[in-house]
Amino acid sequence: MSKTIFITGVSSGIGFDAAVTLVRQGYKVIGTVRKTGDADRIKSLLGDNFVPLVFDVTDREACQRQISSVFHLLEADGLFALINNAGMTIAGPLEILPDDEFESVMDVNVFAVRRITNLLLPYLGTNSRYQPGKLINISSVSGLFNSPFNGSYCISKHALESMTDIYRRELSMFGISVTAIEPGPIKSEIWAKNKGTLARFADSAYGQILSKADKMIENAEKSAFATRVISDLIINILQNPNPDTRYLVHRKKWMFRLLSHWLPDRMADRLVQKAMSQGDNYRPV
Repeated sequence: MSKTIFITGVSSGIGFDAAVTLVRQGYKVIGTVRKTGDADRIKSLLGDNFVPLVFDVTDREACQRQISSVFHLLEADGLFALINNAGMTIAGPLEILPDDEFESVMDVNVFAVRRITNLLLPYLGTNSRYQPGKLINISSVSGLFNSPFNGSYCISKHALESMTDIYRRELSMFGISVTAIEPGPIKSEIWAKNKGTLARFADSAYGQILSKADKMIENAEKSAFATRVISDLIINILQNPNPDTRYLVHRKKWMFRLLSHWLPDRMADRLVQKAMSQGDNYRPV
């Protein structure tokens, strides 16, 4: 019998590539999307080993209802792995980013992760009937380093890093493996979606520095990894009986480790300010 993996946010990007890769590797995938059209498109591509669930992860009732509808698929053998991938970002200065937008990012990237994880934990092994599985959270380098004008996303991913550590320590008694994947730029639709989004702050005190945002996005996009890099890493984690607790995926790992752990804050601040003024390597999304 094929092993079952639950993935949130499979309509595009990392989630879509992971779903395709895992099904082709022989796994059964339950994947969440927000639109029926996406569910139909992916189902037609992947066939019977893909089970779509259509709901918004911020809709608590729909989340409970839809996930409960597939419990019967997990009753016999439990869940081999849960991959919390669904996420969103809304860039902008913390001072003037609307409250509802800030809260939306928290809801998708933090609160929904906890809700969905807790619904599925019994099938991952907190119920002794099932063998312990793996919990994989798709975090970000933004969970390690705080980028100006990307505050809502950074804050949410820092919270996800904390949540990952706490789940790992609390679930160790059940033998459940918990891992964070921390990607830098990945080739996906997020780049096109975020171009031009900071123009609405043009008349604010931050307008001049944000006028370079699209150029910064283009430069960051050039160094982005293909989504397959993350899919291959997921396969390695699933097949590894003792995976690492976190995997940083970035062309300049040393830079993020240096900035987030070793450099004094003031020095890191100066480097960020210099990068923003030049409009080169800094990315606001």
